[in-house]
Amino acid sequence: MTNESGTAADNPLVMAGGPVAELFLNAPDRKNALPLAAWQRFPEALRKIEKKSETRVLIVRGTGGKAFCAGADISEFEAIRSTPEAAKRYDEINVAAFKALKSLSIPVIAAIEGPCLGGGLGLALACDIRIAEPGAFFGIPAARLGLAYPPEALSDLLEAVSPSNAKQILFGAQRLTAEHALRIGLIDEVTEPGQLEARVLALSSTLCANAPLSLKAAKHAVNLLSRAEAGTGLHEALANADACIDSADYREGCRAFLEKRQPAFKGR
Repeated sequence: MTNESGTAADNPLVMAGGPVAELFLNAPDRKNALPLAAWQRFPEALRKIEKKSETRVLIVRGTGGKAFCAGADISEFEAIRSTPEAAKRYDEINVAAFKALKSLSIPVIAAIEGPCLGGGLGLALACDIRIAEPGAFFGIPAARLGLAYPPEALSDLLEAVSPSNAKQILFGAQRLTAEHALRIGLIDEVTEPGQLEARVLALSSTLCANAPLSLKAAKHAVNLLSRAEAGTGLHEALANADACIDSADYREGCRAFLEKRQPAFKGR
C-alpha cells in the first residue's frame, strides 16, 4: 500500500493500494485522541479514497495496537472551545468527519481495540460494520465534561441502539465493555482474543469478492431508509438499484453462477 496523506505523522493516515484501503487514527501517544487539525482532514482524506476505483473496502483502525480512538483531544478545549460559537464550530467539524466517513460509497469496517470513546465512538458508528477485540471499551463521556454530544451525530447512535440504551450511554457517561456493547447492538462482533486482525481481513476478503455496485446500492439504500427523511431521497436508492441491473458486473455475476465459477467483478 502507499501513503496517500504524505508523511507518517499525518492524522488521519491513509494507506491505499489494491482493493483494501486503511485509515489510521494516528496519535498513539494520546490513545489516538484526535486534535482539531485531524478532524478537519477527514473529508479530504476520504475523498482520496473515494477516487481510488480499485478500492473495494476501507478499514478504520487506531495506530499503536492499544487504542481505537479516545475521542477528541481534550487538552485543546480551553483554547479552541472557549466560547459557544467556537464550540459550535468544533462540533460542525466533528460532524463533517462523521458524515464523510458514513457517506463513503464502499463498505467501511471499524477494527476496534482498547478505548473507543466520545468522538472515537462517533467515528466507529459512522462505519458500516464494527468489530472489536474483547478488551475494547466504549462510551460517550460528554455528560462528565459538561458538553452536549453533537445532535446530528446522535442519529448514528440511534441506528445502532434503542432510544433507552442511547439515553443510558449519554446519561451515565460510563464505559461499556465489549460484551455489553455487543448485547445492545452498539457493535456487531467481538472476536476471540488475538483474532481481530484475522477476522477483519477475512471479512474484507469476502466483501471484495462481491459486486461493488451491489454493495454501493445496498449501503446507500440502508443508510437512506434508516433516516427519518428516507422518503425524500428514495429515487436515489432506486437509481442505484437500476445501475446494478444495467451493469456489466450483474451480467458477469449471472454468467459466473451458471458456469459455476467465481465472478470477476470490475465495478462497472
